Amino acid sequence: MTGRTHFCRRCTRINADVSFLKISSAFICVHLRLILLLLLLLPGCQKSAPRVIVCLGDSLTACGGPDGRYSDYLAKWFPNDIIYNEGVGGDTLAGGRARFQKDVLDHNPDIVIIELGANDFWQQKRKIEDLQADLEDMVQRAKKAGAKVLIASCFGQRNYEAEPKLEFEKSRANFAQSIADMEQKLVNRYRCAYVPNMQADIKPNGRPPYWDDQNHPNQTGNEFVARRIFNELKTLIPQK
Repeated sequence: MTGRTHFCRRCTRINADVSFLKISSAFICVHLRLILLLLLLLPGCQKSAPRVIVCLGDSLTACGGPDGRYSDYLAKWFPNDIIYNEGVGGDTLAGGRARFQKDVLDHNPDIVIIELGANDFWQQKRKIEDLQADLEDMVQRAKKAGAKVLIASCFGQRNYEAEPKLEFEKSRANFAQSIADMEQKLVNRYRCAYVPNMQADIKPNGRPPYWDDQNHPNQTGNEFVARRIFNELKTLIPQK
């Protein structure tokens, strides 16, 4: 009887030791998980999702050839971001507005670059108020979706009287300035980033070696355009 009692006591002690080890292991696992969670929450430890930048525009966004569009340079300078080029030759502000959902918002962008208005300038068919309504609608929808907005323009900060060679007749200068004033008004109202006169570094139009023709920069010229956009784009990106 005594032997049995002694044996049972040993079994009880072994069972207790096993239970203790199980509890200790569970305790350690819980603490390891908490430590890992805390490490993930530390600055720099989180693996953030790539930023999405959509470049909406006309032929000035689409031109430049393979790897020569301004968006291609932005992709090189922001290698961890996803950059979509949604440039359509001949497009206008109204056209951009019509395809804004499909070509911009459906990408769930963090930043939207809007480069439109050059063809509206050349056509000169619509009032400034109508052009403003189109641009304002796109800005509002982008902001509502949580995206930041950069407006890139051929107009603004230009002294048309002083430029030795214009890409258009001087009689059009007032309309060009009206577009620039409209853009600046919306930039101020909605706190957008703004790149006026984005081709300033490669003017006048057609100057070698920066242009494919009188109106479209080539790969070399687009690097200068991209650099201006890049510098302003950085103001929309939180610094680490």
